[in-house]
Amino acid sequence: MVLAFGALMVVLGLLSGGVLTAAALEVTKLQPGWTAWLAYPGLTLLGYGLFVVPANDGPIQLMTKVSGALCLLLGMVAIAVLVLRSLGFLAFEGGTFTLWWVFGCSLLLGPLGWLGARVPKAGA
Repeated sequence: MVLAFGALMVVLGLLSGGVLTAAALEVTKLQPGWTAWLAYPGLTLLGYGLFVVPANDGPIQLMTKVSGALCLLLGMVAIAVLVLRSLGFLAFEGGTFTLWWVFGCSLLLGPLGWLGARVPKAGA
């Protein structure tokens, strides 16, 4: 049950990060509230702690790496859009704070996903 709860936290955290990024790029009409801002780093970290760290089998470790890769992908999209916007290649109405938030959180969450799959297990 703890693994299922942890997996749900990772999924909700990643969904929040994706919606924040999409809303900042104005590709969706969704307007995420403050919960999404907290959920992207918070629920993802909670999910890593509940789902990844206690797990000791290959499929769960693979899912950990996939979660980390998705976080890094969100970060890459965010920074690419920020740079392209600053160079004048992209234009949109919204500010850039959301993209900086997603990028900063992704710098932490992405590597944690990769490293979480390598955490030594007790008795191993």
